[in-house]
Amino acid sequence: MPDDPGAPTGHDRLVSGAAWTELCDRLAAVGRRITEPDFPGTPRDRAEGFRYLARLAVFALQWSIEFSDPRFPAFYRYDDDVVKWGGPNADNQYLRAKVEPAGTYRVTGNVTGLRDLIISTPEGDMQLGQYRVFEERNLEQLEIGRDGTLEVVVSAEQHPGNWIPLHPEADHVLVRQYVSDWDHDAVATLRVERVDTVGAAPPPLEPEFMTAALDRAAMWVERSAVYWNEYLRQARERMGRNALAPPMTPPGGARDILYGGGWWELADGEALVVDCEAPEARYWSIQLYNPGWFESLDIANRTVSLSGDQIHVDGDGRFRVVIAHDDPGVPNWLDTEHRREGLVSYRWVFSATAPAPASRVVPVADVRAHLPADTPAWTGDQRRDQIARRQAAVARRFRT
Repeated sequence: MPDDPGAPTGHDRLVSGAAWTELCDRLAAVGRRITEPDFPGTPRDRAEGFRYLARLAVFALQWSIEFSDPRFPAFYRYDDDVVKWGGPNADNQYLRAKVEPAGTYRVTGNVTGLRDLIISTPEGDMQLGQYRVFEERNLEQLEIGRDGTLEVVVSAEQHPGNWIPLHPEADHVLVRQYVSDWDHDAVATLRVERVDTVGAAPPPLEPEFMTAALDRAAMWVERSAVYWNEYLRQARERMGRNALAPPMTPPGGARDILYGGGWWELADGEALVVDCEAPEARYWSIQLYNPGWFESLDIANRTVSLSGDQIHVDGDGRFRVVIAHDDPGVPNWLDTEHRREGLVSYRWVFSATAPAPASRVVPVADVRAHLPADTPAWTGDQRRDQIARRQAAVARRFRT
């Protein structure tokens, strides 16, 4: 029985409109919260902050309503070029689907041309205090048909073939597909189904379900906005300026991914030159994020990320990336979008080595003096071609 027998039920709250009003009130309160002093406060920050809240609301409402039934699962694509949350990798295609312990789930698709993937079963989301990742499989650990077909069973009971044990506290199945060569790497179309509901239809929508879904969505936005801002604030305090920490695996991260990063802070006319041995990794990258919101920057229209296939490696086996407000005329430019500060992060995935980058701040005009002689110059036409290829690749990945 409820603690207060006279309290409105989920049915009553939905039918009366109170549940929707409460959602709107809670979102409005989050909007007021991000104007407080512990959040970034320039006019640009505020514009990006309210865009961020709109994106979080889209994510939370779709995940809580349209994709929340583990009896009838479907993959939800998120962390693309417009809906961003939790420091997404610009080179990933992210998919997630709800599961429950009683279900047996089948993931199928054709992975021909796919660079790599990781299928995992997380406890939930980090901002909800759910950090555990129970199981992971990558492409090399899975049997693939001669025609490229893949079938993976996720269940509590063991199955022959590709099987991922389903922990009783797993909340969803997460798939990361890696796109390192944006011009050529494939993205697989994957499907998930629960084997005992194939061919059936879900029951009619119930008021209690919608009430709970709206409550979940509101909490997801509330927790996300505060958690990731605090995460970045602590990172900013912990990190030295313009210095990158050595790689490690943080709580809640995939076991086969090493992360590292630092906080850039650059005045006009300054550049940060990052110098590192190229890792022996199946995939690796370096990219930029904005303060407060932990969003990737404009991945389609600017060079705000570079994968191992996009990075020029010098003849000595090392790569040099230049972080700067303006184009320094080198292949490996990370564009700050004229932000004075932000997070630079790198990933070594399935890596046999764990090199740690060095960095130094130099005048943009002197960048060439800090690079090897064999580092190519980069013309305006080459940069425009690079951006045009990025725009086409993002359209292929997220618009088809």
